[in-house]
Amino acid sequence: MKISNFKTQLGDISLNLHSNKDGEITNSESGYIFQSDSFRVEIIEFTEIKNWLKEVSEIEIQSSIGWIFRITKLNDNNETLNFDCSLERTSTEITSEPDTGENLQAIWIEDKKNVVSIGTEDGEMMRYRAEKNDWMPNRLKSELGIIKTGSFLNQKNQEKSFTKQLPFGFETKIPKLKKGEKLYFHYLVATNELKKSIDYPDEYDISTNFAVDYPKWTLIEKLNLKE
Repeated sequence: MKISNFKTQLGDISLNLHSNKDGEITNSESGYIFQSDSFRVEIIEFTEIKNWLKEVSEIEIQSSIGWIFRITKLNDNNETLNFDCSLERTSTEITSEPDTGENLQAIWIEDKKNVVSIGTEDGEMMRYRAEKNDWMPNRLKSELGIIKTGSFLNQKNQEKSFTKQLPFGFETKIPKLKKGEKLYFHYLVATNELKKSIDYPDEYDISTNFAVDYPKWTLIEKLNLKE
């Protein structure tokens, strides 16, 4: 079920919902409401990110969009609920690669002229919120975070998260929730022309990466949302 669509120079970003039960999506003042037998999902859509960057720095991007998901489990019935946010690319010249950072899980998508970044919280940030019971049930903290594997000299980090990377986006599988439990996550998207960095001429400008690197509490404050 398609929720929303965002046009970029590289193709459309499609936001979709998948459930094994029937549900209905309606428009709201801030975005959309999905209601099924077991879930109520408030989806807040916003485009202000490009304006926030101008307030604090010289970072500029062409366009941006974000979606916040606030999920409430209404009963203990078994219902699966998944979301995905992905670019429907228009050319085989469009490539992608992981572009993660501290508390950020992101993907960098480009052709020879334009770039799109999509970002969301990583498993470590989700775990932190679970420890605080901040729109992430405390009992789920063991399913989240970063696991270090391998030897001391050849150590690797393994991500534990409800969100996994797709070839050109992300998919979030909502874990089994109990009646009354709440869960939050978000997707952020930013677009720009592909250009060299002013400060580092041998590297590309990474303004879109900064634009998708906002934690939950900053988004809540910037959008003046009630918890």
